[in-house]
Amino acid sequence: MDQKYRNRQQHSLKLKLIRKGMLLLLLSLLACQVEDKTNTNTKTLEKVKEETNLNLQNATLEQSDADGKLLWKIQVDEAKYSPDREKATLTAVKGNIFENGTLVLQIKADYGEIHGNGTKIFLRNNVLAIDPRNQAVIRSEEIEWQPRESLLTMRKNLRGFHPQLEISANEGKYYTHKQKLELKGKIEAISEHKKIKMNTEHLFWEIEKQMVTSNKLSNIVRFEGDTITANLIAQKIVIHLNKHHILVRDNIEYKSIQPPLQASANAILWNYQTRQIFSDQPVQLVQYEENITLIGNKAHVDLSNNIAYLKGKVQGINNNNKSVLQANNLTWYIIDQNIEAIGSVFYLQEENPKFTLAGDKAVGSLKENTIVVTNSNREERVVTEFFTNSK
Repeated sequence: MDQKYRNRQQHSLKLKLIRKGMLLLLLSLLACQVEDKTNTNTKTLEKVKEETNLNLQNATLEQSDADGKLLWKIQVDEAKYSPDREKATLTAVKGNIFENGTLVLQIKADYGEIHGNGTKIFLRNNVLAIDPRNQAVIRSEEIEWQPRESLLTMRKNLRGFHPQLEISANEGKYYTHKQKLELKGKIEAISEHKKIKMNTEHLFWEIEKQMVTSNKLSNIVRFEGDTITANLIAQKIVIHLNKHHILVRDNIEYKSIQPPLQASANAILWNYQTRQIFSDQPVQLVQYEENITLIGNKAHVDLSNNIAYLKGKVQGINNNNKSVLQANNLTWYIIDQNIEAIGSVFYLQEENPKFTLAGDKAVGSLKENTIVVTNSNREERVVTEFFTNSK
């Protein structure tokens, strides 16, 4: 009985030892599997990290919108991507920028960066951008392209070139959809063949419309070769490059060098190529060397032929002796100072002697005070009145 009991205890002890051994073996196997899995995961992470830190040589990069339309495509000598692929640094960049499938810009630069998974592109050093639609060329030391806004922002030493105009400014923006360039800072714009030069602090250049506008005080100089022939200052300016004329408003000061003439009005249309000035608002013309002033409600000044035509409540004034001629219409030959006046003519000479003339027509010289007044109806007499000093 005791022997059987001892045998059963020994058998039970053996079973327990076997179970413990199997458990230890199982734990050992599991530990090995976990270690192998950990090593495998570590190697996988390292491989992913190596794959996300891309360094591409002689690569072509491109970006498309949600509809699959190409936004940009560029070639680089080298592209280094960040681990999250949100940024890439580029060297020797050149390529194309598209808008609704149309090529709008050809770009080139020494260095560049891609940000926001292609939502912004920065270019630096010797940056060149060409719009093949209108032949506009933009150079700058730094630009930023935002495809979603169709906006090219230029910073540092901005220069623009076009068959009609050359510009320089501190900074600017180019709206590719409108083909519209906005400039800020110290701006200089020179027209084709150096006909005119404009200086201002803010302007818009609508290249396709061939129009330049500014609401900042602007100074425009006209050249004949290298010689300045006229100068214009105004608060608001619209230049139509294809028509060679400038519409100016507010605070206008126009000065012609030859012939010597100043003009002021609330609005003037100036054709700088043909040297024609038009105003349908009250205008004042001054021959500043001879001190002769003409005022009228409307004026057309032809500086190529040195003739001015004035209409509506016209006055011609010799400021040296305060003689005044009034008429409905007047033609002024600027060089010799002769005039032809028509309609309700009235002439007052203040000195040597003092007298007045009234009639329908007048010819003569305001400078020399040699005015002859006549009537169109020969039966009517010219009215003359002399004044004498009474003691």
